Amino acid sequence: MTNIDIQNIVDGVATALGKGVSVDDLSGRLVTYSAQHGRADEARIRSLLTRAVPEDIRAWQDKHGVATATEPVEVPPNPDLGMRARLCVPLMHHGVKTGTLWILQSDDTWSAPALLNQLACLGDQIDTLAALQYDKANPQLEERRNREATFQHACQADPTALDGLRSWPALYALDTVHVLVCLPTLTHDPARRSDTKAAQLRVALHQTLAACSHVLATSVQDTHTTVLVRSSHGADTPLRLHHDLTAAVATTAARTDTPPPVFVGVSSPLKTIDRLPDAYQQSVTAAQAAAVDPELSPLAAWDDIGPYRFLAQNLRRDILHQSELYDRLHAADDSGDLLHTLEVYYDSASVNQVAQRLHLHRTSLYYRLGRIKDAIGTDPLDGPTRLELHMAIKTARWMRRPRL
Repeated sequence: MTNIDIQNIVDGVATALGKGVSVDDLSGRLVTYSAQHGRADEARIRSLLTRAVPEDIRAWQDKHGVATATEPVEVPPNPDLGMRARLCVPLMHHGVKTGTLWILQSDDTWSAPALLNQLACLGDQIDTLAALQYDKANPQLEERRNREATFQHACQADPTALDGLRSWPALYALDTVHVLVCLPTLTHDPARRSDTKAAQLRVALHQTLAACSHVLATSVQDTHTTVLVRSSHGADTPLRLHHDLTAAVATTAARTDTPPPVFVGVSSPLKTIDRLPDAYQQSVTAAQAAAVDPELSPLAAWDDIGPYRFLAQNLRRDILHQSELYDRLHAADDSGDLLHTLEVYYDSASVNQVAQRLHLHRTSLYYRLGRIKDAIGTDPLDGPTRLELHMAIKTARWMRRPRL
């Protein structure tokens, strides 16, 4: 199909709705527009003349969630911009946003709910328009999807995909390259998950990662995002990327919601392509550890997660009964203070450090240790007892990790 076909669809939609309609690509460039139904506002005229969305109009649209929208969004009028109301209809194809269909207010009969009802009858036309935009407006989308698939399959140790990565010119000096795995907690909560939210999250993450010059490869999945990133000298690239990903996830949260935390795991340096599957598992484990242990959260490196490295590699099933001593302490600890005190004690280098972290006087700390001894029937600081309880506490955390 050609540009004439796209124009015919746009004109057909405009006629069916009785409104002016236009289509933008992902960069905001005007692709095509219908004949005006009624009077055009100043903002539409400016866009038509420049064939692009002026920055002030773009800022107003983005303020109302247009940039990451995957469902229709009404943009209210802005008299200062000479702009009447608009309905933004994201064009989605195979879960990928390919452009935006705009329906423009041209008279006083504007009703977004009524337009949405009319759009429900135009689903085939909208889907066809999205598919055409997918093929025409951004040919790099298909290449990106192929690269994502190759990268993700390589992370899963697919030999063909690993061979394919070796031909990528960007993958040189791998001693400065790390694998990052990002776990947005929104996708791990079934009660909050929806197709719309998942699609919005994918769009936001793709846009954020595309703007990062240190990113060499990405794979955005429903449960997690995998990134191959090159660290720059003198900069904490993983920390900066975590900040950017957190901001991207926040844009998909409802205005009344608290943005969910984002957990990131970082592998050790890649060194060779053959190590990619191992580095991927390292970053997954580190991200899972960050999700369950506040001492590591929100960004954890494989080299810093201690016992979780052992648990990930050796705990092959969900063990219901882990430690009799742990079970005794858990049963006697209604508030969780005793387990928390013991974990901090085991993780710390000195009694003073423990007291400072728990905001306790040393006398109060020793009192709690005495209660723990009474609950378990033995000294929690005795060598074998300490080792058993420390690993049991960390195992209990590990069992709560998000599964991929």
